[in-house]
Formats: sequence, structure tokens, C-alpha cells
Amino acid sequence: MSQDGSTQQRVRRGRRRFLLVVVATMVASLVLGAALAASGVVAVDSDFWDGGPPGWAQVLGAVFTVGGLVFAVGGFWWLVRSGYYRRNARSVLWAQSWSRRRQLVRQVRGDAPYLDEDLRLLRRVAAQMVDQPGFLLPMAALSLVQVGQAFFQWAPAFVIIAAVITGGFAVAAVAVVRDARRARAFLAAEPADDAVPQL
Repeated sequence: MSQDGSTQQRVRRGRRRFLLVVVATMVASLVLGAALAASGVVAVDSDFWDGGPPGWAQVLGAVFTVGGLVFAVGGFWWLVRSGYYRRNARSVLWAQSWSRRRQLVRQVRGDAPYLDEDLRLLRRVAAQMVDQPGFLLPMAALSLVQVGQAFFQWAPAFVIIAAVITGGFAVAAVAVVRDARRARAFLAAEPADDAVPQL
């Protein structure tokens, strides 16, 4: 098998591994929720899960939920049309281990030296980090859906879930934007060598 073919095989294997982790996490969450509900630890028919929303909250919740779903679909469509999905799916970074990717990201950020590192690979990492803010749009839309559910359900459980998801998104958004700025600075400091093929 050629080197390119071997690299593509590792890329596909890395994507499958990531998808498996995501699916396993979702299934584990569903199983845990079902087990808690069945055991009676979480009473799904209590006021903690079932509130009595006023009319304006139901309307606002429905608007946020539908609007968030529309923006989420539009955001994912834009990611595909803009080429983000294709660039990400073909990235050689999928062939790297989790620890190796973390190490590369730290080097692009400037948190670790890269004296003996392949600059072509680091530039590819930086380019993907510059791309990442585009993924915030559909994620923000999904957070808006959860906020809409909090209004629509008017129950403490959904308020807590919405607060956790929105807070997590806010922290991730700040980190992604900051990393994108540092990645642009890296690309400016390490211009591409046209004589060397880029990854």
C-alpha cells in the first residue's frame, strides 16, 4: 500500500474512533437516564421535571426552539457548503492520537516549543484551528434550543440543563476564538514554503 493510501486509512480509522466515542457517550447517557427513571431516584412526574409555564413562556419557548432548530440546520448546511466539513474529514490530524493532537495544539498556541517539529503539520493544525469558529454557529443554535425547552417546560430540571449546556458552550466558544487568534499569529510567524508541498 502506498504512503498516501496508508495515511488515508489511518484518517478513516481516526474518524471512526471519534464517532464511536460520540455514539457510546450518547448511548451511555440515555441508558443512565432510563435507569435512574426506572429506579425511582429521579421522579420524572415531579415538579422538578414538570412545570406549569405561563402562556408567554410557552410562546417564547416555542419560538426559541423552532428558531434554534432552523439555525442549527442552516449552520450545518453552511459548514458543508463552505468546505469546512470536507477539509475536516480529509485532515491528516485524524491519523494522530489524542495525546499527539493535544501536543500539536499546544505547540501552535505557543505553550510548548516546536524546534524539532514538522512545520507543515503544525501549519495544518493551525489552519484547522482557524476554521473552528465556524462550528460555533450550529452549536449556539443547539444551545438556543435548550433555552427554549427551559421556557417551554418551565421546570427546574430544564433550567439546570439549559444553564449547564449554555455555560459549557460559552466556555468552549471563548477557548475556540482565542485559539483561532493564536493560530493566525502562528501562521503569520511561520509562512508557508512554496517549495515544500503542504499537507
